[in-house]
Amino acid sequence: MTILAFYPYFVAAHVTAVVFLVGSMLAHDRMVRTIAEYPQEQQVGILAVLLRLDRCVTTPALLLTWIFGLSLALSAGWFASRWLIVKLAFVVALSALHGVQSGRLRRFVRDGKLAQGIPGAGIGIVIAMLTIAILAVVKPI
Repeated sequence: MTILAFYPYFVAAHVTAVVFLVGSMLAHDRMVRTIAEYPQEQQVGILAVLLRLDRCVTTPALLLTWIFGLSLALSAGWFASRWLIVKLAFVVALSALHGVQSGRLRRFVRDGKLAQGIPGAGIGIVIAMLTIAILAVVKPI
């Protein structure tokens, strides 16, 4: 059996990981913005739960997204394609945003500071995901 026989399963696994990644990144952004209105004592507990979500869902989803995505690109020979290079730029930007979100969250929990959202993070995640999805499906360039 060749790797191409597993291609649909890799696509399904990749898309599933992306759904968990984007959903949890958007939830993170929304929750941090919402709890900014709460008293500091309440924020610490909520942020600790959010940190668990990040460690148990978001980070593994990011790792699986990269693993399955690179496996698909390698098996299909897409690394010479311009659309994939543009897509990877957006993927790297989303990965960096996750790193910033995670770092700020750990700092908030460690230092007990008031949480603040990253301006424009939610819309940036949505725009990046739409761009990535269009490039992956249409493969225009």
